[in-house]
Amino acid sequence: MRKTIEKRIRSPFPLYIAAGCILLSGLILPLYRVWGILLTAAVSAAAYFISKRFFPDRIELVEVEPEYRTGIKELDESLNEASDRLRSLRGMAGSVSDARINAAIVRMVKAGEAILDELNANPHKARSMRRFLTYYLPTSEKLMLSYKKQANTGFSGENIDEIKTTVEENAETIAKAFESSLDSLYAGDALDITSDADVLEKMVNSDREI
Repeated sequence: MRKTIEKRIRSPFPLYIAAGCILLSGLILPLYRVWGILLTAAVSAAAYFISKRFFPDRIELVEVEPEYRTGIKELDESLNEASDRLRSLRGMAGSVSDARINAAIVRMVKAGEAILDELNANPHKARSMRRFLTYYLPTSEKLMLSYKKQANTGFSGENIDEIKTTVEENAETIAKAFESSLDSLYAGDALDITSDADVLEKMVNSDREI
């Protein structure tokens, strides 16, 4: 999943003002003397720090793509390739006129990013996602790219209409497949939690009997 970081944007105007003070001082003060150099430096520094109050730095929130580093080379390569495919899908969201397709793409991207985050945190689960990484995701990207291409041609024909209809009829199914893949990642966790809850309940009941 993409992360949002703060990026500091420095205003160039304080530097321009300080540079202007140096040029102006060069016309007025004798820069061939030490006191002239020191005074110029002091004036330009003061101008810089004072102007910073009027032209402060801006803080912008920037989204950055995640880097997957599980320590397993093959898995890292697979996750980064999958991230590129999700980025491609994300770029298609909103670019086609069919609201159902756009909604399905948003669901695919959301579930896909959650899957990659979970695999990055728990690499041992990667084996269960092999079909998702090698088939579901690349095939879905291919289908959506084909749909976008045909939808944006502005033409209609038997083959073009067949491609569009096929994708439109299966978009919901594809999105559900992504979400089902994500849900399956937590099957073991759900079993562990259920077992822990059962043990805890037994302990509580045992304490009540004492």
